[in-house]
Amino acid sequence: MNYRILFTIESLFELGPVQELKILTDALATRGYDVHLAILGEQRSEANQWLHPEIKVHLLNQDDRTPLHSLRDCFSIVPELRKLIHTLSPDLVHAWCGQAEILTLIATRNLPLMQPLPFKHLISTRLTVPREMGFRQQIFENYLGDTPNFTIVAPHESIKTKLIELGKLKSQIEIISNSVNPQQGALQSSVRETLREQLGLPQNIYLAGTVAPLIHRSRLKDLIWATDLLTCIRQDFHFLIMGTGPQLNRLRRFAGLTEAADHIHFISHPEPSLIQGLDFYWHPHFQEPISANLLSAMAAEIPSIAVYGEGTDEIIRHQESGFAVNFGARDEFARWTKFLIEKPEESKVLARQGRELVEGAFPSKAMVNSYITLYEQKIKSAHPA
Repeated sequence: MNYRILFTIESLFELGPVQELKILTDALATRGYDVHLAILGEQRSEANQWLHPEIKVHLLNQDDRTPLHSLRDCFSIVPELRKLIHTLSPDLVHAWCGQAEILTLIATRNLPLMQPLPFKHLISTRLTVPREMGFRQQIFENYLGDTPNFTIVAPHESIKTKLIELGKLKSQIEIISNSVNPQQGALQSSVRETLREQLGLPQNIYLAGTVAPLIHRSRLKDLIWATDLLTCIRQDFHFLIMGTGPQLNRLRRFAGLTEAADHIHFISHPEPSLIQGLDFYWHPHFQEPISANLLSAMAAEIPSIAVYGEGTDEIIRHQESGFAVNFGARDEFARWTKFLIEKPEESKVLARQGRELVEGAFPSKAMVNSYITLYEQKIKSAHPA
């Protein structure tokens, strides 16, 4: 049986959590599911340019050009979301990352004197390690989630462990790993040329990049320092940061204080394909276990360098699928990138082996089938035949 599923998401930043959501929703729509997507925060691109044509999109936030603030926007979004759920009568509501979870939990809570909402189960996907919150906020969030029709999905055990530490019930948490679709390698040369033109750079430079929220936990200063080290001996090297966040101005100012200021670039809202225009991909943190962007870079045969530990050790096998570095080791990012520049044949072998590993270990079909199995299990347990 094909069900009606309503997804809620904070924004449509294509290189953020949307990557995995797009893989899942495209597959569900192709298999005949009635898929709806409610955007609760920013909308800076037209969804119909990259979503499956059968997916229906609903924009709930009237202030759709600024980041989502749960307290400020709650009063307008929660009534709109409740109204949408009443209209659609979905079998499942699925909150996808960020503040979408807390707003969806508030909106779907059955309260006295209010008509119960017509859905069978609420699922929330968390792709990042949760941060510590204030005591009252944590108590409130745990209270909202303390209901038998709520399940949290995480891609890695490290997220599950942290959620349990913060008071979530172990029985409510499922593990479904991230996945990757095979990339169109033939597009890489044209995207590479386009990206350099967009940055105003010559075609013969080497470009490393990363995708991350611009916050302290992303460790982007480590990569700026690594760029400063490498450009001392390689003036043809540049570094690109792709993402949005509150630390944009601070990072620009920090980069401006280095000798590599002219070699560090920022793009807030890149096209999804731009990641294929990189020569190297850098991943400096553990906040996104089984990182979708790291998977995508490796699937596009981009040589990748990442910190080694929980959430990356399944992807990066040192000198086999990529280069592993110690946490905070800026010099190691610079050193291994220099090696890749000077050893192009070894670089190609490493990139090919990285692609083979992620495509074999993290196929999209496995992720989609795991979610479908979970959907069917929760719907049938809520309403036995």
